[in-house]
Amino acid sequence: MTATAAVAAPSSDADAPAAKLTSLDVPQTPAVIGVDLPEDSTVELDAITVTSVEAPEPVVEEAVVEAPVEARVVTAEAPAEAATTTTVDAPTTEVATAPVEEAAPAPVVSGGNYSVVAIARSYVGAPYVFGGTTPAGWDCSGFTSYVFAQAGISLPRSSGAQLYAGTIVPASQAQPGDLVWWPGHVGIYTGNGMHIAARNPSAGTYEGPVYGSPTYIRVG
Repeated sequence: MTATAAVAAPSSDADAPAAKLTSLDVPQTPAVIGVDLPEDSTVELDAITVTSVEAPEPVVEEAVVEAPVEARVVTAEAPAEAATTTTVDAPTTEVATAPVEEAAPAPVVSGGNYSVVAIARSYVGAPYVFGGTTPAGWDCSGFTSYVFAQAGISLPRSSGAQLYAGTIVPASQAQPGDLVWWPGHVGIYTGNGMHIAARNPSAGTYEGPVYGSPTYIRVG
């Protein structure tokens, strides 16, 4: 016959093997272990008392992470380059300007006519005196006869007579140094539609535009 023996568990926590237990359901009946015993043997087993100890909560230490030390970057300054002065020629800008009109030079004529114009202009401003024949005072024909005489050409004294002192030419062919004649008045043509004459007591001798339709007389 096989008897069932009850084996007592260790009576204290110290006798029990170290174990970490949490919540554990333990049967209230003793464990049965198969042992061969005499038929008249009696085995008494004490009840096993198991005490559950709640495991302590694990302590989690927070890892202290040190911020990385920022690397100190040392930037070596490049040596300053030697200052150089560069001269850049500014582009030349051509500015269009209106051509300046220059006064037309006195026309050059052949023979004594050029001399006549130059002499006549030298007396601009001389006074007008009726019947006068010198720069101190002259009338129109006195002026022309005096100027031509300075150029070596003799003219009649009166304006009427001077009409026949040379050759009459068309206005289109008139040249500086020609006589320019109106009935009762005479002067010296200087070119470009201008003439010099002793005009009257208030105006005297001056150069101005040719007026009307005069007659041009080539002298010499």
